[in-house]
Amino acid sequence: MMKQNSKHKTRRWIGLGVFIGACALVYRHYLPPTKKPKTTPYEYGLVLGCSAEDDGSMSPSQIGRCQFALEEYQRNQFKTLILSGSAVSNEYVEAEVMAKWIHEQNPNIPLLLETNARNTWENLKFVQQMVGDAPIEIITGSMHARRASAIAANFFNNYCVASYPDFTCKKLFVEARSRLVYCIYELKKSLTKFH
Repeated sequence: MMKQNSKHKTRRWIGLGVFIGACALVYRHYLPPTKKPKTTPYEYGLVLGCSAEDDGSMSPSQIGRCQFALEEYQRNQFKTLILSGSAVSNEYVEAEVMAKWIHEQNPNIPLLLETNARNTWENLKFVQQMVGDAPIEIITGSMHARRASAIAANFFNNYCVASYPDFTCKKLFVEARSRLVYCIYELKKSLTKFH
């Protein structure tokens, strides 16, 4: 009886190990490491949208992304800045709120706005419809960068993701859930190709 219990426990541990290993492989396949910036300037820089505050002011994430975009522009990493995002969480259009702030900081920066996207997939899809497969540097926070990079591979050949550190516990949980949903969606998509 003791031997049977020991065998069952061993099988459970092996099963758990195989399951964790399979999850790690799926994660690595659908969320590969972020594509890093090259030294040559990109045609476009793209700030991925995030919600403004409920009073229409810039959220900390918007400020972080836009400030980092200005620094990248100063370093000659891209020629024209695209701001993407519609009114998702409140009445304020993310791209417009960010554009106002950017122009207050640097009125000479060339800007394009994409104001219909409601999520990262749409940010990249709608911008690709605007600029084609032009070389592009995608700008976001570090928590979001890996998923943004994975999604960008669906729309661009010559791209990279540049990010600034933005870790918070809340962002960790939100991004963990978003990555799980993304991996499940991509896995289902892959499996339907075989049927």
